[in-house]
Amino acid sequence: RSDSVSVSDDRDTVRRKRRLSTEELSREDKSADSAPLKSILKRLKLAPSAWQLYFTDWIQRHQATSTRKLNVAQAAKEAGQEYANLTPEEKEPYKRRSAVLKERENAAYMRSLTPEDIQKENAFRTAQRKADHSRKSNIKDPNAPKKPLSAYFMFVQRIRSDRALVREIFGDEQETIKQSVLAAAKWRSMTDDERKPFLAQAEQEKHEYEAARRSYEEGTTDVGTSINFSILPSSPSSESPFRALRAIQTESFSS
Repeated sequence: RSDSVSVSDDRDTVRRKRRLSTEELSREDKSADSAPLKSILKRLKLAPSAWQLYFTDWIQRHQATSTRKLNVAQAAKEAGQEYANLTPEEKEPYKRRSAVLKERENAAYMRSLTPEDIQKENAFRTAQRKADHSRKSNIKDPNAPKKPLSAYFMFVQRIRSDRALVREIFGDEQETIKQSVLAAAKWRSMTDDERKPFLAQAEQEKHEYEAARRSYEEGTTDVGTSINFSILPSSPSSESPFRALRAIQTESFSS
């Protein structure tokens, strides 16, 4: 009887393992199926190139100064020859205009995307990278709440907002990298009590950010808002989290 019970238990164990394996495979299949098979995003409107901007200007100049009629092919040929003969300095204004327009078009396009659009596109891109079909990175949502500063960077921000602190910690040093080294050394030399306000403020803002991020992803905040919980250097608050820094004799500075 004990042998029959053992055989029955073994059979139940095998059936249970098979069932679990089937359920796991089913979950993996559903996860794979959840990723879109193709990108759902519309193509980004291309900004005019430097050549296209020059050609537009060329046509306007031709219409204003000449009565000779040209078809598009003739106009493009003549304008193309002139554009090819321009110096790099003469082409530079058109390149700058093109870059500005490209950046503007891209910003407007990104603002038009909803959190759901970005989540679906990122799921698609992740699946494509795993299948070695693409190397595109995920999209960063420009409308999502911005991550708050860490305690250390709040400390650095506080230094840069106060001329007396800048002079005391940085001295006459103007190079950003060397200033960062000096700020890091000051942070390491601070006591736990001196760091405590920065750490507490950073923790508070981290919780606020997580709550705002969840609300945004659930669609309970207005799309288009950009939340930044970092401390404003000029905030005149009596409850400043930077009180723990030792008092510094303030002086008047001429602007």
